[in-house]
Amino acid sequence: MSASLPLDQLASFLAQEITSAPAGTVAILAGHYAIFTQGADATDALEGAPSADAPRDFLAFTRLTWGAACRAVAAQQSQRARLMVLVDDVLGVRPALADRSAAERLGAELVARYFARTPELPPYHARIAAERGLGDGDVLRRDDTRWIFSERELRAALVTHVHKELRSLGDHAAVLCESADSATITVSHPDHGAYCLVHSGHTNCAGGYVELLAEAHRRGVRTLVAMVPMRCLAPVSVGTAIARELYELNDFTVVNVAIGDPETGAPAVVARG
Repeated sequence: MSASLPLDQLASFLAQEITSAPAGTVAILAGHYAIFTQGADATDALEGAPSADAPRDFLAFTRLTWGAACRAVAAQQSQRARLMVLVDDVLGVRPALADRSAAERLGAELVARYFARTPELPPYHARIAAERGLGDGDVLRRDDTRWIFSERELRAALVTHVHKELRSLGDHAAVLCESADSATITVSHPDHGAYCLVHSGHTNCAGGYVELLAEAHRRGVRTLVAMVPMRCLAPVSVGTAIARELYELNDFTVVNVAIGDPETGAPAVVARG
């Protein structure tokens, strides 16, 4: 089931979702952003000189969703909702090298260097949160060493989990199928059919989202409100459905809010999964 939501009502919608659930059980995925290869480094392009590689609509999405989430969490602080931040450290980090293996190694190194100098929130996110009086306790961190969740890491974790399930006798193994040459792994779903989840050792946006949901659930989140770019709605919807096939996500509500280019003023789409 989906519904339309005017962008100027985003913050009030988030506040209502926070108050509708028990205190301490809500997380809001907001301020999703990307890092981009720029010379010998990777940057988030949210402050300072704009990057030619950073799409304007994605930067506007990051700023809109983070601002709305910070307002909502600050307005309902007694509910102890937490913010989650995810970085796309895959698509924008593509070193221009002919050797694919070398390019992947360099990309991983650039990502590692970015995280080494960004153990907490990116400067933009930290500044907006501080303006709303939000601090350390208002963020659901990746772990004690870093606050930001990595799409690259989530995808890798999903692949590891799927391979483990294939070799187990658990209840979830039945929905997974590996090709004869082990190149692909598909997952069966009543609504989405046989979906290719792993190909040549890698997964896609949907696979990374599956692992994000599982990680949030492991941390005690029981309602996740996730703001995602409109172009990601299809894979996010598939990921939401598949996550329930691969993990025991009991008492878990997922509210996906897909937002297009904020500059057009087009309403968001709210899908509850």
